[in-house]
Amino acid sequence: MHNFQSVTFVLIFLVGTILTACGGGGPGNEAIATSSTNSGLVDVTDGSNIIDPENRAPNADAGAEQNAISGETVTIDGAASFDPDGDTLSFYWQQTEGDPITLPDNRNSSISFVAPMVAAPSQYRVQLSVSDGALSGTDSVNVLVFPFADSVPPGLVSRSPKINEAGVATSTVVTATFNEPIAVSTVTDESFSINRDNIAVAGSVSYNAETFTVSFDPEAELEAEAEYTVTLNSGLEDVAGNRYGGAAWAFTTGSHYNLGQTDQSTIDTCMSEADKQMLTRVNNARQQARICGSSSYVATSHLAWHCSLEAAAQRHSTDMADNNFFSHTGSDGSNAGQRVSVTGYPWHAWGENIAAGYATVESVVTGWLDSPGHCGNIMNPTVTEMGAASTSNSSSDFQIYWTQVFADR
Repeated sequence: MHNFQSVTFVLIFLVGTILTACGGGGPGNEAIATSSTNSGLVDVTDGSNIIDPENRAPNADAGAEQNAISGETVTIDGAASFDPDGDTLSFYWQQTEGDPITLPDNRNSSISFVAPMVAAPSQYRVQLSVSDGALSGTDSVNVLVFPFADSVPPGLVSRSPKINEAGVATSTVVTATFNEPIAVSTVTDESFSINRDNIAVAGSVSYNAETFTVSFDPEAELEAEAEYTVTLNSGLEDVAGNRYGGAAWAFTTGSHYNLGQTDQSTIDTCMSEADKQMLTRVNNARQQARICGSSSYVATSHLAWHCSLEAAAQRHSTDMADNNFFSHTGSDGSNAGQRVSVTGYPWHAWGENIAAGYATVESVVTGWLDSPGHCGNIMNPTVTEMGAASTSNSSSDFQIYWTQVFADR
């Protein structure tokens, strides 16, 4: 930690002369005088009298005390810390007072964090420890956080279904997402309502605190090809007590499909008319007890459509049609689970039905339900989502190839 030098002197002897050697280099070295001898050389010290000072503890400096408002970024800088011996320092920050807060990168010379939401002025203490590898020093800084003086009402950033949207699924859940947290105490069954011809739709209201989303879930499916009016009432407030002004809009349902809990964004993103027909026929089948060969199945829950499972099904149908084969094993040796994994879908269970030569959704689903193994896949209560696709190729043996993929995550 402390460097020193040893200095050795070789002096040339002249007869009858007394020589003096002066040593330099490290602290504590002194001039050494010796008398002449017959050897022609004079012995001198080797520097062993140099003193190594004791290591001194570093000084930690966490900076001046700070005030902050909830939501602001607080930066605490320990760069003024120093070591009196000039040694390199390591830093470590930790909270010692107040409700727990997260201190990211707490081994840097400075840290930043977002001041927490508080209802009244609240003190937080953060301690800095610095070390030179042997000794350490500490210092603390207080941060006083004041409540955020919010006077802006919450704003609506998205809604589903959208304003005047048509073809909405009859199984839709109506949602409204805000730009800030909503006070849970203000979310009631009166916060959200849906009406058709001035008749209220029965349902329940819920709130997702992570996404700031208020939802209305109808007790029963909506009527097909009907217009509905949504009213988001003004009783909702943000956590600062600012009241939302309310909103109203309309949407129209499409044909009567049985799409389970498929969300509107999935319907808009990847579902064609054929997809809706496919899911409707599968869900209609699952809502009735059924015998598949020698196995009996009770009525079970509806499936939801998933775009990734549709992509996996499309890949296999296209592979069979383009390469003129009929098998669960792909031309690249893949199975259905591997094809689903490629899409990024994190499955826990999967199943697959394939068919060839059927011209319509109705005929292929009927064929699958008449086959014990395929019927069992459709009725399997373990799976919760599905996707399906077909590909036509007039030069292949069967011309049209179908794939259904079932999974759970």
